[in-house]
Parts: sequence; structure tokens; C-alpha cells
Amino acid sequence: MKKANTRLQEELVEQKKAVSEVESEVRGLQSNLTLAEIKSKEAKLQSEVQEMEEKINKLRSGVILVKPEDKKIIEDSFSEKVNQWRKRKRMFKELWDNITENNPKDQKGFKEELGIEYDEDVGVNLQSYTDMLASLNKRRKITR
Repeated sequence: MKKANTRLQEELVEQKKAVSEVESEVRGLQSNLTLAEIKSKEAKLQSEVQEMEEKINKLRSGVILVKPEDKKIIEDSFSEKVNQWRKRKRMFKELWDNITENNPKDQKGFKEELGIEYDEDVGVNLQSYTDMLASLNKRRKITR
């Protein structure tokens, strides 16, 4: 009786192992795309490739996407905004220094209490925009 019980338990373990293997194979097959899904995905990708090829051919043909007048207007506007940013940052710094000069509170705590964030606190650097502006000005001088 014990031998039969042991043999049956071994068979049960083997059957459970076989069932788990079959279940994992079924899950693997279910995760694969059907033929219809593959065909629709292929058609979608083909249309995307065609759109991108048309776009790259247009770019290679030398089509001017931005008119020089529009480019100049945008660059001038960018330059003006960076200069305004620089002036406002300087004015704020002077004002902030005057306010906190005789303030006994910790400046960081006071700044957080008021909800003020410096450019650096949010990962913005005026110098990078100033450098970009300088490179734009160099390009303008070269093209003139």
C-alpha cells in the first residue's frame, strides 16, 4: 500500500510538472500575435515607412522649410526674450538681496515659504541660452 501511495504521489508530481509545462507553453503561444494582427501591423508600419521616405526625399531635395524672413523674426524674438530674462533675473537678484539682507530667517527656508524657485532649482540655465544666442549671432555675421 505504501509503495502504491509513493508511486501515485510521484505520478502526481510528474503530472503537475507536465501540466505546468503545457500551461507555460499555452501562455507563450497566447502572447504571440495572430496572423491578422501581424498583417495589420505590417500594413501600418509600411505606411509609416512610406511617409518617412517622402519626408526624407523632400528634405534631400533642398526644399526650404523655413523662410529666411521668418527665421530672422524668430531669432530676433528669441534674442529679445533672453535679454528680458537676463534683466529680470538681475532685478530679482538685487531685490532679493535687499529683502534678505537684514532678515534673520534662513534664506532657503524663507524662499521655500514664499514658493520662490531659482532657475537652477528647476534645471534651467540662462548661460546655455546665452551661449545659443551667441552662436546665432556668429552665424548671422558669417552669412552677411
